[in-house]
Formats: sequence, C-alpha cells, structure tokens
Amino acid sequence: MASESSTKETILEQIIDVVGEHALDTVSPTTKLNIPIPPAPATPADDDFIPSCITQNPIPKALRNTKNKNLGAIMVGLNRECPRWVPGSVLKWVVVKEGFRTPADADYAAQHLHMACQKWNEFNVGVTFEWVTKPADATFALWHGGSQGGVLASAFFPNPNDMSNMLVYNAAFAMPKWKANLWKVFMHELGHVLGLRHEFAMDRDPETGNSKETFKAVQLGPRNENSVMTYGRNPPEVQDSDVESARAFYALKDDENGNSPMIGLTPVQDYEPM
Repeated sequence: MASESSTKETILEQIIDVVGEHALDTVSPTTKLNIPIPPAPATPADDDFIPSCITQNPIPKALRNTKNKNLGAIMVGLNRECPRWVPGSVLKWVVVKEGFRTPADADYAAQHLHMACQKWNEFNVGVTFEWVTKPADATFALWHGGSQGGVLASAFFPNPNDMSNMLVYNAAFAMPKWKANLWKVFMHELGHVLGLRHEFAMDRDPETGNSKETFKAVQLGPRNENSVMTYGRNPPEVQDSDVESARAFYALKDDENGNSPMIGLTPVQDYEPM
C-alpha cells in the first residue's frame, strides 16, 4: 500500500503541474567550495548604498507566471514569540535554478550560500545547515526574487511550515562590492533563519515613539552596533557577540517543571524542521 504524500510533497507536485517540469530543478551540492573571483572594484554608487532588509518574502520569480493563488500558501509570516529550531536540528536547503538570469548566477548564489552555511556551522551555535538536492528533503529553498528595490536578500524566522523560502534579488548581482560579498549578505539572512532579529528591532522612531519593526523583539546579550544583524555601507561581519548570543539562545532549556524557557517575559517556541 503506497504511503500518502506529505503536505510538502503535495505542494511541490502542484508547483510542477502548474509551472512546468523544470520549475524545481536545483543546483547540485558540492563538498568543495569554489567561490568565484570577486568582480571589479566597487563604484561610487556601491559606496553610498545601504541595503534594506525584509523578512516577509514576495513570491519567487519562478512562481509568478501562474494564476494559481494556492501557491501563495508556501510563503511565511512572522511569529509573536521567540521562535527557534529544536536545538540540534539540521536545516536542509536547496537552490532552485528557475528564475535566475543565467545558470551561472544560480551556481554563484549557491556557492555563496554554501560558504555562509559552512561559516555558521563552524560556530557551533546549536543548529547546522546541510545542502541537499531534492526540494522534498529541504527545510528551505533559495530562489531568485526578481527586483525588490534596495533589498539584496530576504529570509524567514523559525516556523512550523513545510518549507520556507530565502530570496536573493537583482540588487545583489548589480553592484560589484555586494555581489563579491554575497556570502556575507547570506550570513545576515541565515541569522534570521536561526531566529535572530535586526540589531535595531527594538529601536523606536523618535517622531512617533513606535518600534521601527512591527513585530516585537526581545534582547538576549549585549547590543553591538557592528552586529551581522545590522546593515550599513559595508557588507555585514559576524561579531563574537553574535555567536555568543546565538549559542546562548540555543542553550536555553525547559525549567524543572518542563516549562518552555523564557527571554524576559517572552516564551521561546521550538519548531521541528520539516
């Protein structure tokens, strides 16, 4: 007797039926890093550019040429707790070729995401990343997101969805300095995947008094203006405080009564990667 398809497999089959048989072709994983030589030096426009960041994704470019509204169900939102993956989880990922301008761009993005994942793995924060071939095996997929203004890439927070999406946009390929350091952009986005918020998430607008980000955040560890979770004129760099905070986050345990850990008054919610 054949087993029933999972929700993830059903969604992926639906995408193939609607968009085409090659809609979910992926970049094959490699165990050997082959980061391309950085492009030409930065231009003045590069030097003045400060990227913006979003954590609610548009529809991937490869899925836009369809009238099937149900495909939007694979998008994710933000949660109102401190979400993290179950400590010790392995987050598996793929890179979907469809939507990238050229196969070389898809390979380039895959190599840079692989490098960023390897760097986070080396930090031993409590969760690891693994590059796989099949979308059905993946916790998340990297897609090309088309044009999104000054946004280079976007990701998601830990969640119970069957599959989540990371997107990389035209701007990331258009400016030499940022293209050469795409892996550092992905370091920032993987911080979100781990559950880290922007360093400025708790800041308030001096005019309105409202938080700069819509969804609440809580602070764990000291603030660092140079955090990888902050964007400026230069590509973000992981700081010791980023690693220490991520390790502390994933080291939190249930109390002696089995209650979930808290950060301040906010509960930590663990999710199993699908």
